Amino acid sequence: MYQFYLDGVQLPVAPASMSTKINNKNSTLTLLNGEEINLIKSPGLTEVTFTALLVNREYPFCKGSQRAQFYLDLFERLKLSQQPFLFLVIRTDDNGKVVYQGNSSENKEPYYTLEEYTIQEDAEEYGVDCAVELSLKQYRSYSSATGKIQIDNNGQSATVTKQRETTGKQTEKSYTVQKGDTLYNICKKEFGDGSKYQEIAQKNNITNPNYLQIGQVLKLE
Repeated sequence: MYQFYLDGVQLPVAPASMSTKINNKNSTLTLLNGEEINLIKSPGLTEVTFTALLVNREYPFCKGSQRAQFYLDLFERLKLSQQPFLFLVIRTDDNGKVVYQGNSSENKEPYYTLEEYTIQEDAEEYGVDCAVELSLKQYRSYSSATGKIQIDNNGQSATVTKQRETTGKQTEKSYTVQKGDTLYNICKKEFGDGSKYQEIAQKNNITNPNYLQIGQVLKLE
C-alpha cells in the first residue's frame, strides 16, 4: 500500500505510478591527444513526477473527506510560497507495517519544491473529478554569504564567500503514526500534555481526532 504526503497532507488517492529521475552533472573533456575523460561531479537534484486523482464524489478507496478544491488550494499555496516542503511516499505491507518511508536514499528528510503542475479535466474520463500532473524537484540546503550571493549574468553559476549554513526553512518536527497510536497519546508522549491533541489536529487538518492512519505523518511544530 502506498501513501503520498505533501506538506503533511495525504493525497486522497495514491497515484498509480511515480517517475523519479536522478539527475547527473558529470561532464566530459577531450584531451589534446584525442582521449576523452569523464569529470565526475556531485549528483544533480532529483526530479519526481506523478499524476494525482482529485475527487468530488465519495469512493470507498479514497482517504479523507476533502474534495478536489482543497487539494488544488494546497498545490497553489505550495507553488506560491517559494518554500520547500516535506514530500513523503510511505509503503506499508498487508499488516500495516511501514516497510519504506521517503523517496530518496540521500535525504532522511526529503524536502522538495513544486516546480509545475497541470490540471486535467475530462468529462468522459473523470466526470466531475479531475487529475493533476505534478512535477517536484529535490531541495538541497546550501551555504550562503552573510551578504549577497553573486550570480553571473547567464544565471548559470553563483559565487559565495564568507559562509554560514542555512536551509532556507526551519526543519519541522514530525511524527509517523504507528499501530495503536491515538492523537492524545502522541501528544502525551511528545509534549507531556495530551490535551494538545486538538491543536495538533487543527495543524494537520484532521477533522476527526479519533481517526488516524498507520504511516500518516503529523506535523508537530
